[in-house]
Amino acid sequence: MKNGAISLALAAALTLSTHSLATPARLEQSSWSNSKKFVQLPNGIRMAYVELGDPAGPPLVLLHGFTDSSRSWSLVASHLAKYRLLIPDQRGHGDTTAPECCYSSTQLAYDMLLFLDALAIEKAGIAGHSMGSMAAIAFAADYPKRVSKVALLGSTALPPVSRGNWLWSNIEGLTFPIDRNSSFVHQWAPQATAVDPQFADAATSELLEIKPYVWRGVLRELTDVPVGRHVLILSGGRDPFFPAEHHQSLLKAFPSSKAYVYPEYGHNFLWDDPADVGRRLSVFFSAQ
Repeated sequence: MKNGAISLALAAALTLSTHSLATPARLEQSSWSNSKKFVQLPNGIRMAYVELGDPAGPPLVLLHGFTDSSRSWSLVASHLAKYRLLIPDQRGHGDTTAPECCYSSTQLAYDMLLFLDALAIEKAGIAGHSMGSMAAIAFAADYPKRVSKVALLGSTALPPVSRGNWLWSNIEGLTFPIDRNSSFVHQWAPQATAVDPQFADAATSELLEIKPYVWRGVLRELTDVPVGRHVLILSGGRDPFFPAEHHQSLLKAFPSSKAYVYPEYGHNFLWDDPADVGRRLSVFFSAQ
């Protein structure tokens, strides 16, 4: 099937879901990579992205986490069909250019500014998961006139990584190519027992392709994080990376925010319960 036909098929699945009370059509993981479009940004980044939903709907940018790709949102996307969904692979991830430098939240936010400029979008809602949430915070802080609302999933207002902790030690000690069967991959990658098995397999294959300097470049930048405003805060009650104190830090940073904790899920709760995450995002971005 040609890329355009695949994109139309994915878009049709989302469009149909807006006219039915039935469970939204599931997006096929095998079609995700071939549905990507590309845009050349003036800073040299060739950005891959997937566009779904209602072309006439309010634009909503969905930003993935560290070592993920746009695929990270594939399970939630069908529950956000009334929006014009713009789901990029951020620099160094998926099919987007992977320069050796740089991977700060500010840099990722600037990429998003150029991305919106390239698509002639003046203002959009931004939802980010994990690393993507930090890019969303930076975007809202640096370009407040370009964002309507921000949703932060699996996020923090504290430095998310400290030298010597579990994540730092494991990534600094990685050898490449990474062993798919290693204990680190087993702990870091999505597990088929918790999420859609086809998604888990595809997402794991993609993270194994991440270049070594991207792994370490993002890690070192995550020892600091800026704070923004205007947010919905969604967290996992069993998040091993950002436990309860990180959720509380966000509540203190954004005292007027709306917040919810998924008590039974961990860091990637958007893969565990995409329907409820999609519902909460849709309500939040629709409210005046």
